Amino acid sequence: KMSRPSHQWDTSSGKKHMTIENEIELSTDQLPIIVDPLEAERLIEGIKMFTLEEVGTSKYLEQHRYMEKLNLQAHQNAMYNTDEYVLEAFLTFDKLQVLIHDLILIDVWKESVFPLLKEELTGRNNMRLYFILYHEATVVNLLEVFLYHKHVVESGGEKVMELVDYVAKKLARLNGSGGVFRDKLSSKVKQSAKEFAAALEATSPADELNAHFEEIDFRVCVSCVSLSRFIVEHGDVLPLSVVSRITDTHDMLILFIPLIENPPWTRRQDGKWLKLVDQQWKEVAPIDLLKVTKLEGQPWLGLYALIAKEVYRQRYQLNSFRKNQLLRLRKYMNDILLDQLPFLADIQRYMDELAVCDVPEPNTLAGGGVFMFQQVFSI
Repeated sequence: KMSRPSHQWDTSSGKKHMTIENEIELSTDQLPIIVDPLEAERLIEGIKMFTLEEVGTSKYLEQHRYMEKLNLQAHQNAMYNTDEYVLEAFLTFDKLQVLIHDLILIDVWKESVFPLLKEELTGRNNMRLYFILYHEATVVNLLEVFLYHKHVVESGGEKVMELVDYVAKKLARLNGSGGVFRDKLSSKVKQSAKEFAAALEATSPADELNAHFEEIDFRVCVSCVSLSRFIVEHGDVLPLSVVSRITDTHDMLILFIPLIENPPWTRRQDGKWLKLVDQQWKEVAPIDLLKVTKLEGQPWLGLYALIAKEVYRQRYQLNSFRKNQLLRLRKYMNDILLDQLPFLADIQRYMDELAVCDVPEPNTLAGGGVFMFQQVFSI
């Protein structure tokens, strides 16, 4: 009787020919703690609002340092699915409004104060100016972690209206200046050490500060896409005034459309395709161009929430202009996209039905006279 030849897949002998090792994973007990729960509570309880005159002072920069540590710890907690004590401490001490106030404050400072100080302080206080500018990115990054949770958005209440105005402004800037951002940041991709040293030597302090300003501004605008998606996704817990701000005042459905048609996080340089992944430009093979990244998925998720959620459908009046803008996205809905984002099948069917429907013109929606109240900001 002939015996079967042994091979690597033979299991009759019980001998293991191949072992598969698990990837090394840190347990939650082994994670380095940046800020422990007690220190986090102490730091968050001491966070306060500053005035425009206090921006850049020693106390302001000290609070920025605390926010940096809290931001890192909040991201670590979210990544490893551990106790999110930073988030809960912000809610316990009612400091969410401080973060929103910080964003509005630094935005006003960048527009009204920074141009006046830039010429005088450039070269002497570049680092102080940089930390002030970077503070906006830190707060936006922290809110990205917080607003993922519905109960955080709900706790914001009417204060979220100021945040809606802020992110809508950033989305409009991203839509209007996306190509400018790409062109100005293109020189930073894959420079050799010699090229980087030569560019650094030829850069003046003013050019360096402007480059930091543009890079931070781009990062903030991109992060605001995620913030806007989280806000509209949790629209069923928002006050009516905030929902009205999303649908009527800013028409955020229209703001998402250019981000899908002309994404600022995709560009072509020297014949190579690049995509922004985790705030870094990475080369993408042509065969992988249709793979949806995290950033590319955000406008689609926001679009789906605005179309599918009942709270927006009750208020959003479709007219011929909005219909034509929305139908521009039909050409992007292919099988590859639907395989990665299956929920878009409902949107595709909705657009097919919308294409054969008649909707009123924009000037016929008003009807008679309209009496409108608009809420005044509390911050």
